[in-house]
Amino acid sequence: MNAPLLLLQRIIPTLIFPRWKGLLFVADIIAGKKIGLKENFLSLRTAIGFAVAVAIIYIFLRNFPLGEALASIASAKWLLLALALVAFYISLPLRGARWGFLLRPAEVEVPTSSLTHYYFLSWFVNAILPARIGDIYRAYLLKKNEEVPISLSLGVIFSERVFDLAITAGLVALSGSYFWGVLKGTSESRYLLWGIVATVAIVLLFIAGALFLPRLTRLAPISWRPSLERFRGGIFRWPSLMPVAVLMTLVIWLTEALRLYLVFLAFDLEVGFLAAVFISQAALILMSIPLSPAGLGLVELLMLKLLSSADISLATAGAVTLADRLISYWSLVIFGGISYILSPRTR
Repeated sequence: MNAPLLLLQRIIPTLIFPRWKGLLFVADIIAGKKIGLKENFLSLRTAIGFAVAVAIIYIFLRNFPLGEALASIASAKWLLLALALVAFYISLPLRGARWGFLLRPAEVEVPTSSLTHYYFLSWFVNAILPARIGDIYRAYLLKKNEEVPISLSLGVIFSERVFDLAITAGLVALSGSYFWGVLKGTSESRYLLWGIVATVAIVLLFIAGALFLPRLTRLAPISWRPSLERFRGGIFRWPSLMPVAVLMTLVIWLTEALRLYLVFLAFDLEVGFLAAVFISQAALILMSIPLSPAGLGLVELLMLKLLSSADISLATAGAVTLADRLISYWSLVIFGGISYILSPRTR
C-alpha cells in the first residue's frame, strides 16, 4: 500500500495544479467551438490519470487471487447481475428528470429524453477523462443542441453537484458506523476524508455564491456581468422546491446502493443494504477527487478493503469488486463510446 500511496503523493500536484489545459477546454466551449475530446483524451493529464490507476491495480494484483475471483464471477447468479445493470442505468432518466426540474425555474424547457441522452454522454466523458470534464461537456451539449447559455447551464450543474455531494456525504455519515472503524488510520480513510472536506467546502461555496454573487456581479468588469448574471440565474435558490430536489437526489443515489446490493446477492453474500449504501457512496466521493477517470483504481481498492473487512474472502471480495465495476465503469465505457460515435448531438 505504501508504494502506490507514494506514487499518488508525487502525481497529485501534476494532476490538480496545472489547469491551463482545462481552462482552454472551457474557453473553447464558451467560444462555441467544437470540443476537442480526442485531444483531451490524448493529453498528458489523461495519460497520467490512467497511469495512476494502472499502477495501483498492478501493485495490488501481484498478490491477488485473480483466477479464484474470475471463477467466482462465473458461478454468480447472472440474473441478479443483470438486474444490477438495470438498476445502474435506470438512474439515467431519473438524473435527466432532475436536471430538467432544476432548469425549469430558469425558464428552460428541454425534454427529459434529450437531457438523459446528454447526461449519458457526459458519463462517458467522465469515464475516460479526469477532473469530471463530462459536467462541462453537458453544458456544451445543451448550448449546441438547445441554445441554452453556457453560463446558465454551469450554474444549474453547480447546484446539481451540491445536492449530489451533500446527499452522498450524509448517506456516508449515516450508514458508516461500522466501516469508519475499519478504515480508521488507513490511506482510504484519508482520501475519503479529503473528499468529505471538499464536499463541505463546495456546499459552503454554493451558499456564499448564492448570497454574495449579486454584489460580486456589480463589482466585476462590465464585459463579465452578463455571464455572471446568467450563472446566477442557474443557481438553485427556491426554498419551496428544495424538498423535491432533495428527494429526487436521494432516490438517484439509493439506486447506486441498490445496484451494489444486487451484486452482493448475486454472490450469496449476507451483507446488509446499509453496507451497500456506505460503500457505493464512499466510492462516489472518491470519484470526485480528480486523480483518475471515474476514480479508476481508487474505487477498486476501497471496495476490496471494506469487503475484506466484513469477513469476506479476498477472492470473493475481488469478484464482487470486478463485477460491480464491470457494470458501473466498463459497461459505461463500451455503451457510452458507441453512443458518442453514433450520436449526431456530440459535436
